[in-house]
Parts: sequence; structure tokens; C-alpha cells
Amino acid sequence: MTRSRPRTWLLRLAAALTAVTVAAGCSSAVDQAKQASGAAGGTLVVGTLSDLTPSAIYSQSTTSMTIGRLLYDTLIRYDRATGTPQPAVAKSWTVSPDGRTVTLALRDDVKFHNGRPLTSEDVAYSLKTYASAAAASQLRPAAAAVTAVDTADPHVAVLHLAHPLVNLFDLLEFVLLTDRETPDQLKAGEQFIGTGPFKFAGWQRGQQVRLVRNDDYWNGAPKVEEVDLKVIPDETALLNSVRSGQTNVVVDASVQALTPFRGNDAYTVEPENIWDVNYYIGANVTDPALSHRAVRQAIAYAVDRERILHEVFGDTGSVNSAPWSPDSPAYNQELATRYTRDLTKARDLLTEAGGAPAQPLRLSYNTALAPAKSVAAIVQNNLADIGIKVELEPLDGAALTQTLNSGRSQLWINPHGFGQNSPATLATGAAPFKPEGNLSGYRSADYAALVERVWEQPDPDSAAAHAAYDAYTQLLSDEQFVINLVSTTVTNVYTGSVRGVDWNTYKYLILDKATVK
Repeated sequence: MTRSRPRTWLLRLAAALTAVTVAAGCSSAVDQAKQASGAAGGTLVVGTLSDLTPSAIYSQSTTSMTIGRLLYDTLIRYDRATGTPQPAVAKSWTVSPDGRTVTLALRDDVKFHNGRPLTSEDVAYSLKTYASAAAASQLRPAAAAVTAVDTADPHVAVLHLAHPLVNLFDLLEFVLLTDRETPDQLKAGEQFIGTGPFKFAGWQRGQQVRLVRNDDYWNGAPKVEEVDLKVIPDETALLNSVRSGQTNVVVDASVQALTPFRGNDAYTVEPENIWDVNYYIGANVTDPALSHRAVRQAIAYAVDRERILHEVFGDTGSVNSAPWSPDSPAYNQELATRYTRDLTKARDLLTEAGGAPAQPLRLSYNTALAPAKSVAAIVQNNLADIGIKVELEPLDGAALTQTLNSGRSQLWINPHGFGQNSPATLATGAAPFKPEGNLSGYRSADYAALVERVWEQPDPDSAAAHAAYDAYTQLLSDEQFVINLVSTTVTNVYTGSVRGVDWNTYKYLILDKATVK
């Protein structure tokens, strides 16, 4: 079994759960940044294919990735270079020797946009929200492991855990600290009150979201005065908006459509280098046409991953028939390359299953994601080569989510994340994979047991952990209810006047220090 080198931060996370750990406060550096932060002014216009979906704010969605870290804060932030947790609203922390008590020391200068100070009660509220079924959060299992939060001290949140959490810091960077006094207004899309660097100033549904600078932001006022999110649901028109100067930034652009921007000093094309954008074909195993795993394996062998990587993603990334990013401790090269295009195997598997489905299969895809249409077209062409007819169904993000949650889907194209974090985060909570209620309707006692085994590993690079990851990935590889295609990243394009665009490991857009001339 060939493996990649595990990320250092995973080892450090494991150590944090088995011993007392203290994170340096770094308050002096933050305070210096706050004093040095000047206001360069201007409006930064971000073009996006997708409108806001307030109900999706707690999940890793287009909405959370676009506005999550503009309006809200998180408790910690991973250093993307080293993978180590860094202070944010939590300025320091300790973990008890048994891993079941986590004490978070909170900054005392963090305020919500309405002027109310953030306290430990707000941390308790946010964690409870993410633990609820209504939030539909991929980190729900981790949040639900927080059985109680001691809020006696307004600037100290003591988390009591049902069991040690190997993905504790995944949770602390994922959870957005939302206002406990306005949940109904958030759900309705009327108010988005956080403690982040920008304040919500208005939403014209289907057209534009307006955010203004938070001059009282604890980490220093942002450089720009305003951020406008401009909704342009057609990719060609979206990229033309950058050329015409209507927008300054487009996030998650199709790599194949960015050729005219490359080598042009008027623009910056930048991949985010977070290799958790794993495009896949989802299969509804409760549909009679897809209930036989040999049919799903036939689809996996028929797909031309090399073509998808080259034509759609410009060779940015790697072909991958497993869910893990190449830098994950769970990555196994043999399983990642098991399914290469082999039409003979694909046809033999269809014969084993009794032949190709008699009726065309419906292949849905998310029109809010620029590459999805091209991936769907290649898959449609590939499956025709083994006698499977496919009809494409383009849906906007909200409609696709509704279709998947309804169980009416057959096949779909979508990306999943979490392959770069603790393996427990993907296995326990990511929508395509979670053992209860995953998008494919796949249920198995063996699968649930393997998920539990992955979650129980305190050291992510131990022999026991690798054995657990391999067993889990082997089952996924055999069952193919998630047919992984490629691991890639988000690629952005900016006008040459834009500087300082950043993001976290969940691809939440960060514009605290961004400037535009």
C-alpha cells in the first residue's frame, strides 16, 4: 500500500486529545494587526453563480463558503501551511488528559454587529445549533459530542465531551458564531448578524448581496469599505463581468474557461490549493436500476477520469477513485487508482447484473458549479459506450439539494469536501458518506461499524488507524454508492487591482485584508 506523507497538523491534533495542550494566545500580534489596519477604501465586487440560501449557512455550501467568514467568525483557524490550529475568537485552549474537557479562553473584545458582546453563551448556542438536525451540518456528529458547555465565565467556554474528539479542531474552525437572538431572521434571510469583518446591509434576491465594513472588528477594520456579491447565474456572463470591470473577483471559476485570463497582467488566476474538491457521481442505491453494486462498479470503470481531469480541470489535481485528498493520512494509492477506464470490465459487470438499465438514467448536476456541466457531459458520453443511456438534468443548487434529500434522484454530479481534514469528519458527517441518512440511501451495519472504527482512532498515523482507514475505504470502493472521479481545488480570477484575497481550509472566503484600487 502506497501512502502520502500525513499532514503534520493531524499528528498535532491527535496529541491534543491525549494530553494537556495549550495554544499560544497571540493576542499581541493580533492587537498589532488591529492597530496597523488601515482603510484603503473602495468597493470589492465578487461575482457568483449562486444566490444565497440562508438554510445552508451551517453546512459546507456555496452560501457558507461565500459569506461565512465575511459576516461571522470561527473559534480557531488552521494555518494552511502547517495545518496547526491558530487562535481566533478563542485566544487559547486546554484539553484535559482524558480528552473529554476542552477549555476555551475567549477574547473579551469581540462584539456582534448590533453591539452586543460575544460571550461563552454564544459559543454554547452555536455548538448546539450545529448539533441539531435542522442545521443539516456535516459536522453535526462532532457538535453532538459536546454534551454540555459551562458558561459561568462569560469569557471562558468549557466544553464537556461524550468522548475524545479526534476532529475537535475541524469543528472549531467550521462552526460560524451566529447571533442567538435572531435565528428566525437568519432563517428568513432578513438579518445576518455575526461578529465578522463585514456587516449585512441588504439582499436583492437573485441579484445582489451588499456588505459594509465593520469598523469595530476586533481584528482591525477591513481595508475595503464594501463588498458586493453580484449573482450572475451564467458562467460566460460571469467571466465577462470581470473583463468588463463589473466585478473584481470570481470564485470557483471553470479552469477551462480561464485560458483567456492566463498570462495577462490585467488579471490574477489563483488556485486555492485546498485539495478537498472531490467531484463524484452519486448513485441512489434505493433505485432499482442502481441497486446492484455491479451496475455501480460498471459506471466506475466506464468513466474516463483522465479526460475529466484534463479537459475540465486543466490537470489541476489528480484522478482519484477514493474520497481522500492525497495529503490525507487515509489516502491509499492502490485504492485511489482502482477504477481506471476499462470498458471490458464495465460490460462484464453489466452482464453480471443482468444488463444495462432498460430506461435512461437521470443524471442531475449543480448549475451553480461551473465545472459540473462539463463533467456531466463527459459522463453521459462515457456511459453511452457501455450501453447506459443518460439524460442530463441541470438544477440550481437549492433544487439539487431538495432532489437529493427527497430520495428521488438517480445519478448526480457534485463535489464533496472533507477529504483533507481528519478522516473522521468525512466518515461521520459528510452528506454523501454519513452512515445514517447519506444521500445515496446506503445503509449497512458493517459500514456503520467501520465509520465508528475510523472515529475511534486517537493517533491518525498509527498502524491501527491506517488499518481502519483501509477497511473503510475498501468498503466504499466495493460498494460505489459514491463514485469518486478527481481531487481538485477551487480556482479564482481577480482583476489586477485586487490583492489580499484569502480563505480557510473549508474554502470560506476571507477578505479582511483585501484591497482594490
